Amino acid sequence: MFFIGGIFSVDNYQRKRLLERERKKTRERELQQAKEIEKAYHNLEVAHERLKAAQGQLVQQEKLASLGQLTAGIAHEIKNPLNFVNNFSDVSMELIDEALEEVGNLGQNEHSENLQELLVDIQSNLIKIHQHGTRANTIVSSMLEHSRGGSGKMELTNVNTLIKEYVNLAYHGMRAGKDPIDVKVNFDLDQEIGKVELVSEEFSRVLINLTKNAFDAMREKVKIDKNYKPVLDIHTKRRDKTIEIAIADNGPGIPDGIKDKILDPFFTTKKGTEGTGLGLSITHDIIKAHGGVLEVQTTKNKGAVFIIKLDTSLVQKETNKVKRQFQDPESR
Repeated sequence: MFFIGGIFSVDNYQRKRLLERERKKTRERELQQAKEIEKAYHNLEVAHERLKAAQGQLVQQEKLASLGQLTAGIAHEIKNPLNFVNNFSDVSMELIDEALEEVGNLGQNEHSENLQELLVDIQSNLIKIHQHGTRANTIVSSMLEHSRGGSGKMELTNVNTLIKEYVNLAYHGMRAGKDPIDVKVNFDLDQEIGKVELVSEEFSRVLINLTKNAFDAMREKVKIDKNYKPVLDIHTKRRDKTIEIAIADNGPGIPDGIKDKILDPFFTTKKGTEGTGLGLSITHDIIKAHGGVLEVQTTKNKGAVFIIKLDTSLVQKETNKVKRQFQDPESR
């Protein structure tokens, strides 16, 4: 009897162990399934956020397209009266020269001297009007070129002139926009650079994006440091067959944790809908399309420097290739 009872006890014990082992396996499977479901849900959330970002970007692009059309229309309307201002100020300066000659022929007396002084003052005012009118006309022309998108062809472009125009355009846009700040802009441009083959309307976006980013970074530092004086330095330099364009700000710098991510599409540190995360990504793509590279140097609390390096020999080769395709249809 004791033997039979021992057998039943052992069998019962083994059954319990087997059941416990099965329950443990079942719990592990359920836990694994729960983890997989959680992971799938997380991936779904990430995909949803990316979809929302893409939809937001499409809406933003549509708004920008509409804004570009509006800007082009306004700039075109401004250009007409500007032409009148410049043309009539130019003609008026010639008339003042003639009037001064006539006054001189009248002989010297108190009245003629007073009249000459008045005419000289008017002439000086007209010169200033013509100078600033010409400057305004250049800005409007840049706005029109930027909003139209251009021909997309590489053309010989004065790099220094392009930089001054579009950095100034970005500066005035910042000053006229939300939360303007006072920024000292310094230009140190190497005159040896001359003209380079560029798609100017595309490269202008590079300059505007990098300049706007610098302004945004410096604006954040202004909010936390009342004694801070924002400075933007623009340098160009020719080194053999390479030209360098450096845009340096003295803002807060780029944290080490995100330095390697700033060129990724949709990555942004701006809150809400303030940024799409595509500015630097598009900038990087445009520079690469020009056979160049974009380098970033940054120091915490001391600012950031974005350096564009263009190999002009590579740009020239690509331009010659495009020209040959147009000249020889069979080579396409």
